[in-house]
Amino acid sequence: MDLNFEEAIDFIQGGDRFLLTTHVNSDADGIGACMAMQQILEQLGKEAHIGLPEAPAEQCAFLDGWDAVQHIDALTQKAYTHAIILDCPNLERVGSAADRIADLPTLTLDHHKGNPTVGQTRVVTTHVSSTCELVYHLAQAADWPLNTSIAAALYTGIIFDTGGFRFSLTTPETFEVAAQLVRHDIRLDLLADQLFNNRSYASVKQLGTAIDSLTLHCDERVAVLHLNAEAMRAGDPDGAVNYGLMVKGVEVAVILKEYEEGKYRVSLRSQEGIDVNAVANAFAGGGHVRAAGCRMEGCAEEVTHRLLTQIKHRLP
Repeated sequence: MDLNFEEAIDFIQGGDRFLLTTHVNSDADGIGACMAMQQILEQLGKEAHIGLPEAPAEQCAFLDGWDAVQHIDALTQKAYTHAIILDCPNLERVGSAADRIADLPTLTLDHHKGNPTVGQTRVVTTHVSSTCELVYHLAQAADWPLNTSIAAALYTGIIFDTGGFRFSLTTPETFEVAAQLVRHDIRLDLLADQLFNNRSYASVKQLGTAIDSLTLHCDERVAVLHLNAEAMRAGDPDGAVNYGLMVKGVEVAVILKEYEEGKYRVSLRSQEGIDVNAVANAFAGGGHVRAAGCRMEGCAEEVTHRLLTQIKHRLP
C-alpha cells in the first residue's frame, strides 16, 4: 500500500484521550473501523470513546466491544485531546458530532471522494475497499499488533463495503488483507452470517415492501424504490436498493427511505460507467462512483423527480 501514514501515526502517538466518530446513518464499515481503532488505541495506553451522530443501529452488535458504541449525546463532556473521523468524506456528514470535535485536532481516515479540508491530518484514498482496510494498513505501517477482536471488526467492515468481495472496489490486496485477518482466528463464516443473515422478521417483511414499491423510469434504465415512515419502523434496510439493479436493463437504482415525514435518506447504486456520487453531490451527499447517498426533503414524487433529473444527465 503506497500511502504515507507517518503524520497519522505521529498524531495518534501525541494524543491521550480520543473521540472517535463516523458518518450519519452509520454502517458496518464506519462502525467497524471505530471499534477497531478504539481497541488499538486502548492497547497503546490511550483513552478512546466512540460517539456516533445517531443512535447506533445494531448491525455490528455481535462484535466484541459493542458496548463501547454510543450516541454522541450519551458521552460525558470529557476533555478530549484529539478526534478521529472514520469513513466520512466531509464534516457535514458527521451530523451532531461536529460540534464536539470542532475545536479538537482531528485525523480523518477515509476512502471516499470528498472535501479534502476535513481534519488537520488526513489519510484519504479511494484505492482501498473500505475504511476498515485502511485502518489495517495504518496498523501495519505503525507495527501495532492486532488481536482477534480487532481483526473481527476490520473483517466485518471489509465484507460489508465489498458486498462479500463482489463490488468493484475489491482488489487483490483486499483479499490479501482479509486473509491476514482470518489468520487471527476469526470465524469468517459466523461473521458473514451475523452481518448478512441476521434480520428480524419485520425487516424481512420490510424488504418485500421495498421490492413491491419498485418502479422503472428513463426507458426502464432507472429503478426507484420507496419506503414510507411507517415501513421504516423496522429499521434502515441495508442492501434493499441493490434489488433494483437485479432488474434486467436497469443501470441505476435508488431507494427513498422516509425517516421523518417528508425527510428521506436516499441510497443510490449504479452499474459500471454511471457516477451516482455526482448525483449525491448535487444534494450535499457523497460516497463512491457506484454507491452513494444523500438526504432530501419534500414529498416522494418531488424528491423522485429531482433525483431523476440529475440521473438523466448522467445516463450514456
